[in-house]
Amino acid sequence: MKKIALMTAAMLACAAACSSGETGGAGQGGRSPGTVEITMWHGQEDTSADSVEKLVAEFNRTHPTIKVTTDSGGVTADAMLPKVTTALAADTYPDIAYMYGSWSANIARSPKAVDLTSYVKDPKVGWDDFWPNTRATVTVRDKVIGFPAVVDDLAVLYNRKLLAKAGLKEPSKDWTWDDFRAMARSMTDPATKTYGTTWAVSGGEETTWGLWPLLWQNGGQILAPGDKKAAFNSPAGVQALTVLQQMAVVDKSVYVDSSPAEKGQKLFESGRLGLMLAGPWVLPDLQKAKVDFGIAVLPGTGGDHQTISGPDNWVVLDRGEDRVKASVEFLAWLTAPEQQMVWMKDTGSLPTRKSITALPGYKDFVAKYPGIQVVTDNLVNAKQVRPASTKYPRVSAYVAEAIAAVLIGRKDPKSALDEAAVKSDAVLAVPGQ
Repeated sequence: MKKIALMTAAMLACAAACSSGETGGAGQGGRSPGTVEITMWHGQEDTSADSVEKLVAEFNRTHPTIKVTTDSGGVTADAMLPKVTTALAADTYPDIAYMYGSWSANIARSPKAVDLTSYVKDPKVGWDDFWPNTRATVTVRDKVIGFPAVVDDLAVLYNRKLLAKAGLKEPSKDWTWDDFRAMARSMTDPATKTYGTTWAVSGGEETTWGLWPLLWQNGGQILAPGDKKAAFNSPAGVQALTVLQQMAVVDKSVYVDSSPAEKGQKLFESGRLGLMLAGPWVLPDLQKAKVDFGIAVLPGTGGDHQTISGPDNWVVLDRGEDRVKASVEFLAWLTAPEQQMVWMKDTGSLPTRKSITALPGYKDFVAKYPGIQVVTDNLVNAKQVRPASTKYPRVSAYVAEAIAAVLIGRKDPKSALDEAAVKSDAVLAVPGQ
C-alpha cells in the first residue's frame, strides 16, 4: 500500500509560505530555441518508473515543441511533499510533481500551485470523464491544482487455500464485518503462525485509512462540518474501532504490523495470512509470488459496502505561463485514455477515467490482472473523500496513535479516540486551513 509520510508542523506551514521564488528558475538551462522545457518529479519506483519514462519518451518524440525531463525528485512518492516544500523555499521546484491526494490542501495553499480551473474546462481535456472522487481530490475550495494521476480503492484479498483449509466459502457480495471477523478467526493458527488478517500500525495514513470505511458505513464522519472539530470519536467511530479491537485483542486473529516494510503482505504472499485489506497496487507482487487469491468488496454494514479511495495527483507549479501551458498539454496527453491504458497494463493501476473501460485493450488488461474488475467496479463504493484540510495529516497521525494503542491492548476504543480528538481539536482550532 502506498504509505503517507507523516509531516511535521513546520513542513506543513512551509508548504503554504514557500512561494517567494521568481518564475523561470530551475530547468531553463540547455533550452532549445522554440522548445519549452518542463521538469516532472514522479517519485515512482521499479515498474512504475519504467512506465512513466516510456510514456514521457513517447510524448517527447511526438511533441517537438515541448521537452519533458523526468526525475524521481531524489525521493519516493512517500516523501514528495517535504521535498517539494523544501524546493519551493529554495526556488528549485519542478513544473509537475506527483502528490498524494491527502496532501492537496497543503500544496494548494502555496501561490505557486497553479489554479487549472480554466484549463480543465477545455473539451479536449475531458474533465468530466475522470471519476468524481478523483476530481474532488484534486480540487481544493474550487481551485483545481492538477490532474488525477492514480485512483485506487480498498478491497479484501483472500487466500483461497487457507479458506478451503478452514472449510470456508469465498466471501459473498453481501458479506458483513461479522462474517469477516468469523473468517479471520477460523483461519488463525498460532501453531503455524498463520493469521486471519493484518493491520498496519506504523503510523499516519497507512494506519488510519482502513478505519474510515467502517466509520462511514456506521454513519460517522472524520471531522465536523467546517473542519474545525473532530467527529471521528462519535459512537460510529467507537463502534468501528471496536470491531478491530475485538479481532486483535479478543480473537488474536490480527497480525499487528508495526513495520513500514509491510510484513503483512509478505505473510499473505507466503500463505500465512487469510484476509488482507489492500488494492490494485499489490496485484503485480502477488502474481510474482504465485499466490492463489481472490478479491471481494469490503464487508458491509447494513448493506453499505462503502470503501475509501486514494487518488493521487499530478500537481502543476508555476514556472511561468509558457511552462504552465506546456505542463497542461503534457498532462492532458498523459492522462488521456490511450496513455492511461499503457500505464495500467504496466502497473496494474485502475482506470482514472470511465471511458477507458470501453477501449479495446481493456479486456487484455482485465485478463492480465485477474480480479481487477472487482476493484474497478468497487470505485462506485468510494462515495466520500478525506477532509481537504492542511490539518488532516496531523489528525490522521493522532488517530493512528489511537488505533495502535487499541490493537496492542493498551487502551479501549472510546478513550483512545477521545484523546485523539482532544489533540486534533487543538490543531484544528488554529486559524488557517
